[in-house]
Amino acid sequence: MRPSAWRPLPNHDVRNSKGRRILLRAITYLAPGIPLRFFELVAEYLARELGCETTLDSEVSSSGPMQGDHDPFAAEEADIGFLCSPSFLYLRSRPTPSVDLVPAGFVFSDERHGGAEAVYYSDVVVRADHAARCFDDLEGATWGYNDECSLSGYFATLQRLREIGCTGRYFRERVHTGSHAASIEAVLSGKIDAASIDSTALTLWRKDRPELAAKLREVASWGPFPVQPVVIRRGLSPELRERIAATLLALDCSRVTAAGLCEFGLERIVPIEENTYAEERRQLCALGEIKD
Repeated sequence: MRPSAWRPLPNHDVRNSKGRRILLRAITYLAPGIPLRFFELVAEYLARELGCETTLDSEVSSSGPMQGDHDPFAAEEADIGFLCSPSFLYLRSRPTPSVDLVPAGFVFSDERHGGAEAVYYSDVVVRADHAARCFDDLEGATWGYNDECSLSGYFATLQRLREIGCTGRYFRERVHTGSHAASIEAVLSGKIDAASIDSTALTLWRKDRPELAAKLREVASWGPFPVQPVVIRRGLSPELRERIAATLLALDCSRVTAAGLCEFGLERIVPIEENTYAEERRQLCALGEIKD
């Protein structure tokens, strides 16, 4: 756990019915693919603008809770979460959903959508000297994946195999790496032949490791997929949930107070709705991961 708290602005004080300042507990499942500092800055922004205190926890073992995993929202241990869409759709499909969608989506820089949409991609990478030129060339290869909740690193591959009618074994071996960064390193070291990587994580990795970027090559790209959702614990008051959404949508990346977020490729935050994830819900139902 890495908690952080910030002094709130006095003219935006948020208090509960007993007059106590509200503490918002955030958790991210998306670091280190998207660096933890990004989510610290988002939490810091909310604290300043809402006049509350925030803490931030980071869970690195998966991209979000799924069947059988601990649900910190149901346990009232977290109020705001940053996670992958399969986890969001699973939590929403339960008889008593523990979260709702915050109707605000991150727009990260990408020339494929020109910074206009809250989407990302699953980019299949190999070493630059690998013989593969497309995904079909990877049949029988060693495939890496970050975790079994990740859309870009895991479910996108299953969806692709389903599209091409593959019902048996396609890869010689599948290797659980633990993170997108670890998948990239495994490709470069030759431990695995290929992996599908979150496009935002890949862009940030290339920015941080320019000396290695040329050693990696993309052979396929799937998507676009709706950006990883921001979720909120269902037990929070409607008024507070509305304020959180409005505060995120009001973020101006050009302001000095939010400029640090631009370093991670954030261009803006735009309105989204739960229907945005309808196709991913259909895909997960088809794969038997959730019930419609």
